[in-house]
Amino acid sequence: MSTGASPADLHSLTLGPDVSLTCEELESAAQTKRLTLQLTDAAQHSLRDARAALESARERGDEVYGVTTGFGPLVDFQSAESGGTLHGAGLLAHLSTGSGALASREVARAMCIARLQSLAQGYSAIRLTALERFASLIEHGITPAIPEIGSVGASGDLTPLAHAARVMTGTGRVLRADGSIEPAENSLNRIGIEPLDLDGRDALALVNGTAFMTAYAALALARMRRIVRHLERLTGWMYRLLGCELQALDPRLHAARGHNGQCDSAASIRTEALRHGPFQRSDNRPLQEPYSIRCAPQVIGACRDQIAYAKNIIETELNGVNDNPVVISGDDPAVLHGGNFQGQQIALAADALNAAITQMGVLAERQIDLLLTPARNGDAPLLLAWTPGATSGLAGAQITATALVSELRHHAQMTATSSIPTNGDNQDVVSMGTLSGRTAYEQTERLAPILSVLGIALAQLTHLRDADRATGPASPVPPWMPSVEPIVEDRPLRAEIDRLAQHWLSVNADEDSPD
Repeated sequence: MSTGASPADLHSLTLGPDVSLTCEELESAAQTKRLTLQLTDAAQHSLRDARAALESARERGDEVYGVTTGFGPLVDFQSAESGGTLHGAGLLAHLSTGSGALASREVARAMCIARLQSLAQGYSAIRLTALERFASLIEHGITPAIPEIGSVGASGDLTPLAHAARVMTGTGRVLRADGSIEPAENSLNRIGIEPLDLDGRDALALVNGTAFMTAYAALALARMRRIVRHLERLTGWMYRLLGCELQALDPRLHAARGHNGQCDSAASIRTEALRHGPFQRSDNRPLQEPYSIRCAPQVIGACRDQIAYAKNIIETELNGVNDNPVVISGDDPAVLHGGNFQGQQIALAADALNAAITQMGVLAERQIDLLLTPARNGDAPLLLAWTPGATSGLAGAQITATALVSELRHHAQMTATSSIPTNGDNQDVVSMGTLSGRTAYEQTERLAPILSVLGIALAQLTHLRDADRATGPASPVPPWMPSVEPIVEDRPLRAEIDRLAQHWLSVNADEDSPD
């Protein structure tokens, strides 16, 4: 393997039935510059045993989908070579279609790692050498070029995974670190790895899974777990800065209702509101704040609960077997034909994430509006302008936040129920889980800039107070908030919004620093 990465860039990941990967671990492995992958002993034994069970079934003359048969609706036709390498090559070739932009390196690598973990459970009868070769390519930084569009999430993510599998055979395309594309044959030559022919079972095992949708959903979830905490911190800062009534955060109030997410969110917001010295209730704040403040724990808490539900589903899928057929080894061996590749679980979980993402954006935008409106912000200047009329403050930034909420709502449509029959009506009910997962992932990138505008607004109100241009007690900018200079003269805020958005997406709340 090539060197040049710092120790912080090193990452080791163990795969197998005795290992349970989390969404955060998948994200970290997909982003690392230098990755090592290790199969557990249990994985290696299970892989060998499953392959032996498959060979025994073939020797008995049993029908095995994709080995003795054609694929999909052609299952009733015999395979001319009983699942040989021509059979495998044909499968990968006809599935290598797709459309649209290419998935990012992070997503493509997360997909490959997710597929490896599912195969490492030892129920797919893929050859150990094939699995090890796939892992070796990922270790060497080889990233398949994967079109974003082309999977309906029914028989797994056939098209995206076919593009990945063809890289192993030297016939696919590779996405390089600089964004350029090169033939897989060139990439393999450069790292000194020979192409590998895949038989029908190898090829089908590589493509017949939910790894693409799972990767998108897992990455979206990892981001959302960070964003929730950042929004709670921003809301707590808002409570403190405005001097809002704290009864709405009393733990007894939330315990009486009993929702875990709500209780956790209220505690998080309250902790931030009380973190930096004595809390001072403002005389000009009402007993009952507008819902964007008073009901923030209920709104964010509900999103927390959706995230917890989605995390359980996504991580179960990440560590489960989503192939067909499933090969059972041991004392009662069997080749079981079913539908574990159907992605409805991920589709529904990702749609739930999408709903939570959108609602958090709605809440943050309403908080921005409150901060920019004198009748509700404690008589600070309209739009938090330093010199109203001569300067415009956050006028443009607020419009961006409003536009982003519209984008969130536009893309919030549930896709898990948008099944369209296809594949000769073999796939007559499909999950559209890949679209659900990709949408949730992309929605996080629409949500984060709204939090940026909220953070800039809170910082600007703090600066106005410090300069005696707004009434109310002085309150420092929290140390976890990335630096934002006072907007004394109008300036472009695009770069600052993007910088903060990247912070919310990538930095855990317990790891952030002033810059």
